[in-house]
Amino acid sequence: MALADCYCPDIGAPAKSIRLLVGLHYLKHAFNESDESLLERWVENPYWQHFCGFTMMQHEMPLHPTSLTKWRQRVGAEMLSETISLALREKQVTKRELAQVIVDTTVQEKNITHPTDSKLYRTAIVKLGRAAKQRGVTLRQTYIRVSKQAAIMVSRYAHAKQFKRMRRKLKKLRTWLGRVIRDVRRQVPEPDESLEELLRLCERLHAQEQTDRRKLYSLHEPEVMCISKGKAHKRYEFGQKVSVSTTNRGNWIVGVELCAGNPYDGHTLAKAIASIEDTTRVSVTDAYVDKGYRGHDYSGDACVHLSGSSTRNLSRTKKKRRSAVEPKIGHLKSDNRMTRCFLKGLTGDAINAVLAAAGSNLQKLLRAFAHALVLGARPVLTGVKRLQTPRLAPVLAA
Repeated sequence: MALADCYCPDIGAPAKSIRLLVGLHYLKHAFNESDESLLERWVENPYWQHFCGFTMMQHEMPLHPTSLTKWRQRVGAEMLSETISLALREKQVTKRELAQVIVDTTVQEKNITHPTDSKLYRTAIVKLGRAAKQRGVTLRQTYIRVSKQAAIMVSRYAHAKQFKRMRRKLKKLRTWLGRVIRDVRRQVPEPDESLEELLRLCERLHAQEQTDRRKLYSLHEPEVMCISKGKAHKRYEFGQKVSVSTTNRGNWIVGVELCAGNPYDGHTLAKAIASIEDTTRVSVTDAYVDKGYRGHDYSGDACVHLSGSSTRNLSRTKKKRRSAVEPKIGHLKSDNRMTRCFLKGLTGDAINAVLAAAGSNLQKLLRAFAHALVLGARPVLTGVKRLQTPRLAPVLAA
């Protein structure tokens, strides 16, 4: 099995079966559940238990929710490629369809509040005070109480459009943060690794200006980028850019790639097509992209069709299909937990995007197999074979 490396029977406590853990992650993103609500529904649902390999009804949770967090850090693109392999075996998609793809980018927002200077200064002061207290260091002044009042007044002055007063309060908060940083540096000349990382982030926050690039927007997620996609209702989004690739026919997701650092869309195309071919084991012949990919970095054998002038020789149907990726991205966010990433760091961003894509493909497969749950029912979808109930979960097979 592709995920056999995630299982080790010799280290630590006896491990849970791979089928259980893989099945739980598929169900989590197919039905948009948190770790806790997923296990609560799993106890009540015999179909979910059968999907995870159980033959008898279970009345207790199979594991603790934290076990999902630990195992999730080991998985990769295999979760997505298994759904494509199953779709190929069951003739839900053909290799010709996999060779024609649509590529676009979106923003996967991070689980942070809207960043403001007053909020960040206040958070940095509190974190430094707490870290110093944990290490037995007594600061000259923590500024925790006065910084809270100052942060409140900043928001009030901004609402009242009293910007001179607002800037004076911001300057005070920044001054207080600098004093706390210097006090900690003096009293702890050789800080441990975690304190050094916190001090480095606070010094970066203290030094940055309003017009700087690559600013710090969160102390617990320092990799977060400010990305503008030209949306009228949401000028800026704070997270990471993700490349999403779907088939031109059927909207199967065949590639999801994290684009850390907010690169230009055209500079992500070569990596996206390589990821598609690695996932599907099929060479891409046609890639349909929007005008944001002008000047792209792809130099392979596939033909890249830019929307607009480059599609003059294409049929009207193929021209229209390029925009089909947009609602698919919307469903990924609303139905498959890609609206906001709750996992930590860049690794968490990549894992969440892959699992969301796998959950979306699993939804399509379950709809195709729905009539097979009743033995002897004739499927409505073209190309779906008559399936017996035990074959509902072949995605977890070797």
